[in-house]
Amino acid sequence: MKNVHKIIFLLILIAAAFFRFWNLSSLPSGLNWDEISHGYNAYSLLKTGKDQWGQSWPIFNFRAYGDYPTAANLYFTTPSIAVFGLNAFSIRLPAAIFGLLFVVFNYLLAKIVFKNEKLALFNMLLAALSPWALFPSRAVFQSNLSQFFLIAGLFYFYKSLLEPKKAYWSAIFFGISLYSYHNTRIAVPLLLSFFAIYYWRQLKNKTHLFALGLFLLFAVPNLLNLFSPESQARNRWVGIINPNSINLINEERRLYTGPAFLNRVQNNKVVYFATQLTRNYFDLFSPLPLFFKGSLNFQFNPPNTGLLFVILLPLFYLGLFRLRQFFIPLLITLLPAALTMGDFPSVRATIALPFYFLAISYGASLIKKKKIFYLIIIIFLLEFALYWSKYLQYNKDYSQNWQYGYQEMVSKLKANYSQYQHIYITKRYGEAHEFVLFYWPWDPKNYQTDLSLNWDFHADWYWVNAFDKFTFVNDWEIPTLTIFPNSLLVTSPQNYPPDNAKLFDTVPFLNGQTAFEFISYD
Repeated sequence: MKNVHKIIFLLILIAAAFFRFWNLSSLPSGLNWDEISHGYNAYSLLKTGKDQWGQSWPIFNFRAYGDYPTAANLYFTTPSIAVFGLNAFSIRLPAAIFGLLFVVFNYLLAKIVFKNEKLALFNMLLAALSPWALFPSRAVFQSNLSQFFLIAGLFYFYKSLLEPKKAYWSAIFFGISLYSYHNTRIAVPLLLSFFAIYYWRQLKNKTHLFALGLFLLFAVPNLLNLFSPESQARNRWVGIINPNSINLINEERRLYTGPAFLNRVQNNKVVYFATQLTRNYFDLFSPLPLFFKGSLNFQFNPPNTGLLFVILLPLFYLGLFRLRQFFIPLLITLLPAALTMGDFPSVRATIALPFYFLAISYGASLIKKKKIFYLIIIIFLLEFALYWSKYLQYNKDYSQNWQYGYQEMVSKLKANYSQYQHIYITKRYGEAHEFVLFYWPWDPKNYQTDLSLNWDFHADWYWVNAFDKFTFVNDWEIPTLTIFPNSLLVTSPQNYPPDNAKLFDTVPFLNGQTAFEFISYD
């Protein structure tokens, strides 16, 4: 590596680190309910050796709210909590670290694929500053882990084609990826199957065979667990074939006025599945969400903001059609995202980012004039500056999307705790009990053994209704709630029984609107 390349590498690395670690506790503005759940369950493991539901050292999944996310992130979070305590910084720190490592491995992967230092640095720049890679690395997303372990596995796999002993590292990284996110449990075995066919001549040696055996030590237990009720819990609702889609198919059959035979041919699970899968794949290659609008879930990106910068649009499609060796791997890594319903699955698709970036970088390599290439980089940096400005404003305007206000609410709740016999809290903004547990922070052992703990399971979800002196109430039920004397109600604005009510405090969102009101009942 030339000195100028070393300097550029360091500058990109410093920029990537700065934009991942700066104000990590407050950008995004609050911890969302998934972050809170991962954080408190990691804290519970650290203190008791069990998650909050009492399961000892979960390996594949932990219960959380009933969606059973993968457990790997808990074990990367516990050391951070042990050092820094239970707070936003400690639980987001692993995501930022893995996000930074992801940037480095994008450089390494591109270097071994293209054998070109400039393209490798360009690929690194894409990973460092593109919104699709940057945004999730500032919060607790399981995809942060999976995309790192997948790209590390990819790098060592390609390295092993020249140095077979590197295959052991590839097997380890790919193996760990199976435990980091539901998506990699599907994508990685398929990806390795494709590689085994495509590169079979280079893989015909004992070293790669032993590496395969090492990978299977990770894969077989995971494969057996893949069809467990816990691993299937999330898929039952977000998969293409889910209760809502079954109802939709039945409704289409009921409304169909043509011949019965054609009704059965057109309106069935197979046709519905194939149609939706094809449509989802087209969406994942569509310029509108990729470069202009992003996801409609504003917890995943600022409104009307592309996941990739517009200047990269022609490079992506040019590279995609010319770099055919990575087209099938891209399709494979996008498959888990394509198998789901709902809005554009920006988070689920992040494991495919290495192939998106390689396609863009290859498209850039086809530009022969240096001035045009450097102009693209300048425009890319200008687009990033505009994006970062928009991101900072988004943090203020959409703080409610990140459950901002809970930390201040729990702080005030703690200060008034001893003054009331009963405390009622609205569920308006998510799983309120989890925020109380996290921000207090509540002793996990006391929570697990609390005789007042009341929960029920319905609609494939675990609902905590009460523990200690807290009762958690649906927001729409609060106006008709019977509230005992000597009680405190924490509710949404102007939503409380008026009799004997005294409003004495509020908590605002960052945009100034009221999030919580504190109502005292003597």
